[in-house]
Amino acid sequence: MPTAPCYLIYLAYGSPDLHAEAIYSLLSYYRVARPGVQVLIYTDAAAAFEQVLGARPGVYYPTVSPEEWQRWRGSSNKVYLLKIGVLTHAAQHYPGNLLFVDTDTIWQVDPAPLFDQIEGGQFVMHVSEGKLATGNELSRKIYRRLKGQVFTVAQRELSIDSTTVLYNSGVLGLSSALAAQLAEVVLLADQLYAAYNKHMMEQLAFSMWFGGAGTIAEAAPYVLHYWNLKDVRPLLTRVFQQHAPHSLEAFYEQATALHLEDLHESELRYRTLPAWRRTLLKLVGRQWRISENNK
Repeated sequence: MPTAPCYLIYLAYGSPDLHAEAIYSLLSYYRVARPGVQVLIYTDAAAAFEQVLGARPGVYYPTVSPEEWQRWRGSSNKVYLLKIGVLTHAAQHYPGNLLFVDTDTIWQVDPAPLFDQIEGGQFVMHVSEGKLATGNELSRKIYRRLKGQVFTVAQRELSIDSTTVLYNSGVLGLSSALAAQLAEVVLLADQLYAAYNKHMMEQLAFSMWFGGAGTIAEAAPYVLHYWNLKDVRPLLTRVFQQHAPHSLEAFYEQATALHLEDLHESELRYRTLPAWRRTLLKLVGRQWRISENNK
């Protein structure tokens, strides 16, 4: 068991759809995890969360000024960099073992072993997406554009080559001591965005910085990240609005009945089809979509 305090961290900034995702994820965590971990919800709508969750012990809403939210976007002014600002703030004000998760997640196993790894100095991300050079279309495009370029940060020279591995940043885990390196990750991300302005440069920066210094542990066995189901958000929000104000248990049951894991896997299978086949399916009206049974 870790000796330092452990924190589960969410970021729900901007869209109200994130409230439903975050609360569903948190409820799934409570279903599988042992007590003792404290929860930090970084949001610009704390009152909305408190109205639904109530005064729940161990759940905190750190205060962040509008100026801080803007500063956390970095010089590239990217919303994707907010999570780095959140982790930096948490390390300063809530030192210990920090485990950040995106809101579009469902906990499946108690992540206690992850907190043990974090306390031991391990850096955690959600899952390896494989080598950049042989990954999906966007990964290969980034590899072709940036291979051989050298990025210098804090006297470290980093470059992209055929061995560079990309990890998904839907989960980020590190100790508050290791968080001292997050400023360098922002600098690297800003350089990557300047070199090629693609949304995934934040996760590439994490992958390069921490992957180049050692191994990255994967959180995928513990938590599902349904990053590819943005179309489900309005549906989950509707379920949330119908049930959460009256019963969190009812909301959890109805959200679970959406079978997000099955939808996630079926959309991934469609996404990995050859482009010509996806085009053909779209032409005949058989492209992937949420079925009427889920609506």
